Parts: sequence; structure tokens; C-alpha cells
Amino acid sequence: MKLNTGSLRFRVLLALVLIVSVTSFLFAGGVLIIKTQLEAIIFGEMAAQQFDALKVQVDEDTYHSSDLFSGWQFYFGETANVVPEQIARLSSGSHHSVLVGNFVYQIQVGELQGRPAYLMYDITQWEDQEHRVLMMLLYGLGIVLVASLIMGFTATRAILAPVRRLSRRLTDIRPGQRSLRIAQEYQGTEIGQIAAAFDEYMERLDQFVERERSFTAAASHELRTPLSVMMGAVDVLDSTEQSAVSKRAIERIKRACSEMLAFIEATLYMSREDVSQIDQTAPIDLSTIVERLLADNDDQLRSHNIQVETHFNARPILNAPSSLLQISVANLLRNAIEHTRPGKINIIVRSNSFCISDTGEGIPTDKLEQVFDRSYTTKPGGTGLGLNLVRRICDRFDWQIHIESELGTGTTVNIHF
Repeated sequence: MKLNTGSLRFRVLLALVLIVSVTSFLFAGGVLIIKTQLEAIIFGEMAAQQFDALKVQVDEDTYHSSDLFSGWQFYFGETANVVPEQIARLSSGSHHSVLVGNFVYQIQVGELQGRPAYLMYDITQWEDQEHRVLMMLLYGLGIVLVASLIMGFTATRAILAPVRRLSRRLTDIRPGQRSLRIAQEYQGTEIGQIAAAFDEYMERLDQFVERERSFTAAASHELRTPLSVMMGAVDVLDSTEQSAVSKRAIERIKRACSEMLAFIEATLYMSREDVSQIDQTAPIDLSTIVERLLADNDDQLRSHNIQVETHFNARPILNAPSSLLQISVANLLRNAIEHTRPGKINIIVRSNSFCISDTGEGIPTDKLEQVFDRSYTTKPGGTGLGLNLVRRICDRFDWQIHIESELGTGTTVNIHF
């Protein structure tokens, strides 16, 4: 089973294994230390007592080598000269676990009749037993480690079961569900605190959504009403005889009101989950929108000395609100005009895409990823909402938008429908 090293289950399992492992190693180490120290004390005292008894026998001339127990060796006088060099260098006192060849001895070094004497006790069997105990402890530690892993997996599954249940419960909550509270389902458990905190958050979120709905409903009414009044008044003025200057002014007002109404519809549409909250009577011709926007921006194009080339390779009909499509094209055209002085704008309409390119100042490579951010703008006093709104509209309809730019050469934007 593959574990994510950052998951809660991995951290709980790691903590459990570390606790068991460290505790087991400390216990095994303590057992070995105690066993070694006890052996040194017991064998040391036994060798010292035996040395004193042998010393008395030598002094009383009653010592016989045959009286020594099996495994004991006593060297004194002339026989002390035959002990190995490493034993002869030992200081007076008791020495535990001295390795001589293939044997391990407990050695008591003392003085007898003014000359060094050595009493050696073969404890090789004891050391072999100690090594076997050590191997058993090591095997035991391995078994404990494996057991801790198995128990850890089982324990973490049981410990995290309420967390997983809460996670599944939260995943099942749909965005449209309101006034939903879950703390009652987890009362009396630690997860209940998390559920209670989530309920508090959901309550604040419900209040926020209600405020947002109230605002969008009010904005939809209060913003459209004065615009409708203005457009009605402009229609009345347009029906009477006007001078050429007044006619142009009236046309400007009409376009401004139409653009403002489209922007209001688009922003309200993008702020709602319900896609039916906008007028859409029939499929819209993309080429017609492009032609109308070019006509509306003709004065700016002339004043900036910008040449426009259009290539209508097809006349695609899109099933999308006309106001949203108009805003998308208008923002891209406006950006091209603002950053091309003078220069050339090329527009290509295909059956499934729209492309607009300019020969303007371009965008630095390190800024390309930021151009659709709401806060990004290069215009003094700008808000950065234009391209951000275009990106959001494309995302809403699953259109693919792609931008390429080279500093000092120009920018190309493609939308694939």
C-alpha cells in the first residue's frame, strides 16, 4: 500500500512505529547493559574470593592444582612467566571478558609472595550465551517492528475512520445546498468539534450568498431601469429632426447605453450559477458582431493611425448570449487598439475560432501568465477587469483562449469555440 508522506495516516503510523522501536531498543539495550554489569560483578567477586582462598592455601603449603574446579587456571611463581603477554600487562584487580585466542576469561590479577599471580576462569560458554541472547533480542526487535507496522495500519484505519466519514460527508454536499448543518451527526466525538466549526463557516457562507443574491437582484433591476429610460429618451430624440452633429451624439449615446446594458448582463450572468438569468433569443453571428464593433471603434482606429485587415473565412453561428460574445470581442479589440499606435490589426474569423493580432508593443514573456489576472493592468488607472472577464466568459462556455506575444513585435490572441 502506497502512503502519502504528508498524510495524517502516515504521520500517525510513523509516530507509532518510532515510539515502539525506540522503546524496544531502549529495553533491549537496558537488558544487555544490566546483564553485562551483573556478570562482571558476580564473576569478579567469585574470582576475587577464589584468589584469596588459593592465596591462603599457597601460604599454608596446602595448594594442589588438581583441587581447582573445571575451567579455572592459577598461575603464580615460576608458572606466571608462561601467561600470554596481553594478560601479563593487566593491572591488579578484576578484569571481565578478556579475549585470549578463541576463549574468553574472567581474570583476577593479584600478588602472591611478592610476585604477580593470575587466576583465570573460562567464561566462553557464558559469552556465547550472551551472544545468543543478543541475537534473540535483535530478532525480537525485528518482529516487534513488523508487528508495530501491522498494528499501526490497523490502528490508523480505526483512528481515521471518523475523519474519512466526515470527508465523504463534506464531499457529498452540493454547492446549491443551503442551511445545511452536520454537527448533530457527530455529537460526542472529537470530529464533532470540526463539524461544529464547519457549521459556523456554512452559516457565514449562507449569509454571504444571501447578501450576494439580494445585491445582484437589486443591481439587475436598479441598473437596467435607468438605462432603459435613457435609451427610450434617446429613441425619442432620434425620431425628431436633428443636425448632423446631434445625430452623431445620439448614436454615441445609443452605443454607450447598449454597451453598458451588455456589460451589466454579462457581469450578472457570470456572478450566478443559474445560466438562465440572461436574455438570449437566437444564435448570434460572430462576423456581424466583429463588423459592428469595428464600425463603433472607427474613430479611434483613425486617430491612432491603425490599419485593420479582416478575413472572414467563415461566418460561425454561436449559441451564446450576444452580450457576452460582444464583450469578449470588444475587450480584445480595445486592448489591441490601446497598445498599437500606430500599426496594424489583423482579424481572422474561422468556423470554430476567432483570432486577433496586432503589431503593438507586445507583452514581456514573464508577464504572459498574469495578463488574465483581475489585478493585472499596464494602463495607468486601469482595473485589469477586461481580459479577466474575457477569460471567465471563455471558461464558462468551455472555449479555449490562448495568447502569444513578443515584446516590441506584437500580440496574438486566439479563441477556439
